[in-house]
Amino acid sequence: MFPPNAVREQTRVVNGRTYSGTPGSVVSVPEQDGQALQANGWTYIAPSGPTSARQTGKTGIYAAHRGAQFFDETLGKMIVFDGQTWRDPSNGNAV
Repeated sequence: MFPPNAVREQTRVVNGRTYSGTPGSVVSVPEQDGQALQANGWTYIAPSGPTSARQTGKTGIYAAHRGAQFFDETLGKMIVFDGQTWRDPSNGNAV
């Protein structure tokens, strides 16, 4: 998630967990906390996790489909699924 520009909203406690960030930084949060943060000005980006957490099949809450986005924390970048392979959208290389 991206923290909001409003300084007073950049630190939030949700379900006993404290989230803090500055505009432009990326903060990973459990899905159950994401909605509360969004209600307080934070911006949802995409599911995230390590490379090993990427979806590759058609099942699960974040089933991989053409155009699906995932913030790969191992790579430190957003990647996109083309229907067969996860790719770096900046250069088209498989990742």
